[in-house]
Amino acid sequence: MSDPEAFSEVEEFLGALAAWGNLVLEQALRAVTETGGNDPLERLARAAGPSDQDLTERIEAGWTSLRRRSAATMEAGHFIPWIHLSSLFQLDRAEQTILLLALLPSLDQRYGAVLAQLGGAENAGYLPLRTFAAVVGRPVAHRALAADAPLRQWEFLESAPDAAAHSVTPFAPDLRLSPLIAAYLRAEAAPQPHLDHPLETLAPAPALDQLPLMTATRSAMERLLSLWQAPDSHPRGFVLLAQGQDKVLLEQLCSASLAEVGLTGLRVDGRELLRMAQDGRPLDAVLGRLRVLCRDALLCNHALVLDNSQWLIREQDDESLLQAVLQTILASQRQTAVINGPVSRLTAQILGFAAHPVLPAVIRLEPPDAALRLAVWQAHCAAQGLTVASEVVDRLAETAPLSAHQIEMAVRDAASRAVLTDQPVDTLLAQAAHDQGQSSGLSVAQEVRSRYRFDDIVLAATTRQALDLILVQVRQRHRVIDQWGFDALTDNPLGLCVLFHGPSGTGKTMAASVIANELGLSLYKVDLSSVLSKYIGETEKHLAQLFDQAEAMNVVLFFDEAESLFARRTETKDSHDRYANLQTGYLLQRVERYAGTVILSTNLLKNLDQAFTRRFRFIIEFPFPGPEERLRLWQKAFPAAAPMDPGVVLAPLAEALALSGGNIKSVALAAAFQAASQDQPITMDHIRYACECEYEKIGKIFPGFELIGDD
Repeated sequence: MSDPEAFSEVEEFLGALAAWGNLVLEQALRAVTETGGNDPLERLARAAGPSDQDLTERIEAGWTSLRRRSAATMEAGHFIPWIHLSSLFQLDRAEQTILLLALLPSLDQRYGAVLAQLGGAENAGYLPLRTFAAVVGRPVAHRALAADAPLRQWEFLESAPDAAAHSVTPFAPDLRLSPLIAAYLRAEAAPQPHLDHPLETLAPAPALDQLPLMTATRSAMERLLSLWQAPDSHPRGFVLLAQGQDKVLLEQLCSASLAEVGLTGLRVDGRELLRMAQDGRPLDAVLGRLRVLCRDALLCNHALVLDNSQWLIREQDDESLLQAVLQTILASQRQTAVINGPVSRLTAQILGFAAHPVLPAVIRLEPPDAALRLAVWQAHCAAQGLTVASEVVDRLAETAPLSAHQIEMAVRDAASRAVLTDQPVDTLLAQAAHDQGQSSGLSVAQEVRSRYRFDDIVLAATTRQALDLILVQVRQRHRVIDQWGFDALTDNPLGLCVLFHGPSGTGKTMAASVIANELGLSLYKVDLSSVLSKYIGETEKHLAQLFDQAEAMNVVLFFDEAESLFARRTETKDSHDRYANLQTGYLLQRVERYAGTVILSTNLLKNLDQAFTRRFRFIIEFPFPGPEERLRLWQKAFPAAAPMDPGVVLAPLAEALALSGGNIKSVALAAAFQAASQDQPITMDHIRYACECEYEKIGKIFPGFELIGDD
């Protein structure tokens, strides 16, 4: 037997299919006209022609030929809509015969009269059950046209609006081929996948081997793809649960992996499904709309990519909508992806799907390490035509742990700025990298903006030395931890936890700003009132959100008055004590795991839990300033542009008045306002008056004028 010839054109296939349909109709008409009659169609059927045996053989031979040529067509890679649809939804011969009967009138309107003769009067293009039964037999027609059978489940056939009035049985109403499916089968139009609105496809992505992925992520994806591409793989369905902070790279990962199996990702937003379920529509109607979307996605070689799936979990942890949506999708989709979302709940629902085995594949997008970041910086700088010294790119890769997408945006931003300014490219890249790191903001922390550097702060020598060591450890972290292998010997090699302690006004907050500015990072001060909650679990939720966001942004976190949150754990006397201790324990874990710099400040070191203080790499004291430090503080307190009376002498102030740096700043500012109000330069009288006010504010007795001295 020679190899079957593949169909190359849709018209050729439809012609062969209609010819086979003519034989089937002729056989059905003969059966109808056995009782005789004077109708012209009946006389035509009784006219001379092939015997019933010959007709049956021709029908069988025709079906065999169609089946073999369809298989050859698929193997040759020719796209014929009918073959694609019947293969995807595994339609058997009876179901394809019924589908053909519904299609024939749209190929040639004369078929309408023949079908009407088989089933009685037409209902405006809808066919009753007896029409289909006359061709395939009543039991087969009942099975093929059941509500849960493919032809009706996927709405290839649709019911008449007044189906109940025209149907001979409530089991199978009058039906017609969906106009959208008819146009698809004739290759005139493709379905437009939509819910209430058209859906977007994922943008084409670079090939999987070109994406900036960590080795573990790439290896896991390659294993998953090998399962996707295996024709006899055991699970009938796969769900890629893509988890990570770089949303753009997650979408590229989904797009590239689906492209490997010839599919295009189609984004489905969980928020739209929730809105549909909340606007008064029955859940069955929402799922019916989703089922049609699944059908159209398959016909167009799309794979659904579910985003914002967490919105499908309603109040009181009601997972019924999430479960219904997943079951509807999994019923037809062999490959599906979910971007982020509640991974443990998604996994449980997928594993609980009973219709056939489905494998949930959790792929975690690990943040790029310094080596991968360096490669991304180099690639994008070259693509934008930026010439950058290698040490500049090395420094950016080590100190700015941005995502691959953030690096791309930073380079493009710097290239745009370079057109409008003469600033050095390395400065523009550093600014753009900083802006990318701060693009999202923190929900329970406020950025502290300042320009303070080491030249602006007055510190004891030992304090300054300790701060220098902090900078060294952050700047050399990549070399020591990654290149020298100390990551294997350290629990959290990337984290650096520091405690500042000392009296109020001694420069702890200013020093935190200096550290952040010297590192080129932003400082975020945590609002403890927004973190703490009396409700069980809420504080932990706020802290988790805080640390996750901060790590993604690469910021320095600053907890002021840390004793309120990190105080000694209490003896467990009641549930409130247990809850307070749980909060402290969870906070300890997150601080230890934070891959960045955390600075905590306290005026009361003795009130901090010792179990917590052991976790600090640096504990730095900010002592009350002595006369020498106070003189430098007084000198820095008055800007160069401030008009100073020649009689102002600062040394006696530093010697006699035991004020902190914060108090001295307040005195200088108050004296300046007093002088401005009198339209005078700043004099010792203005400073004396401001000192009296400051002492009254802090609740101390002013030492007396004679200690200050006159000009």
